[in-house]
Amino acid sequence: MELRHMRNFVAVAENLSFRRAAQQLRLAQPALSSQIRDLETELGVKLFERSTRSVRLTMPGQIFLKEAMAVLAGAALAEQNVRRANQGVIGTLKIGLLAPLATQKLARVLNSFRKQNPNVQFLLSELTSIEQIHRLQEDKLDVGFVRPLSRPAELEFQNLEEAAMVLAAPAGHRLMGIKELKWSDFDGEQLVLVHPNLQQGFYDRFLELCKANGAEPVVGQYANDINAKMWLISAGFGIAPTMASLAEVKRPGLSYRKLPPGLPMLETVVAWKRGNNSPILKNFLQFFSKQS
Repeated sequence: MELRHMRNFVAVAENLSFRRAAQQLRLAQPALSSQIRDLETELGVKLFERSTRSVRLTMPGQIFLKEAMAVLAGAALAEQNVRRANQGVIGTLKIGLLAPLATQKLARVLNSFRKQNPNVQFLLSELTSIEQIHRLQEDKLDVGFVRPLSRPAELEFQNLEEAAMVLAAPAGHRLMGIKELKWSDFDGEQLVLVHPNLQQGFYDRFLELCKANGAEPVVGQYANDINAKMWLISAGFGIAPTMASLAEVKRPGLSYRKLPPGLPMLETVVAWKRGNNSPILKNFLQFFSKQS
């Protein structure tokens, strides 16, 4: 049994006329009559009571009409969804995100995309840059917002923004009261850092500038993620350089201020795997390029 057989049956059932159904379907009436007889033979039931004056559905025909219409509606929906999926307007987009980039600006962009594409679901994962790079390479993410130290050849990158580093310290810390910070002011200070295995190279230039100016800060505590790091700082465990975007999130017990000159700007990029032909990814990247 094919979908066309169901469509032909429904046309006859709705018109209760082989002639009108044939005209609607643009078929020869004998051919339509033959197809309906073949369908009845296949099902082993009589679908229509026919006479020279009228055509009416049998009881089995009435039941089959409901089922056939449901099947045709499902097929039409499946066809529509396949086309929408090919256009990148339906499905799931797996996104990796650095915690400092979870800003109002990015939220507005993602929300705007969702409003234009309400049938696209986001699967968001807060991950370090290293974790995102690995998951992109393994096809476990579609797109990542990262600050990469390296750019693997199998990935593509689009520059997103550059941001300064700032100092995060407990409210009332002595460094907050110094009019203009110098690198020597960090001598002996306790640092709270995300573990180097998770944030490779992030603190290197900061520590180099401290050392070059005779300052030796001490790593007093490691954290496994940004949120834990910021909580430990607010609890008085120490200080740390961090991305300026984190200062947009108000946290009790935390203060921020400008660092001495010499630190590079932090570059953030959008990353995806080369050759990923996902229509949703293509749609998202085109949208994001217009918003950036």
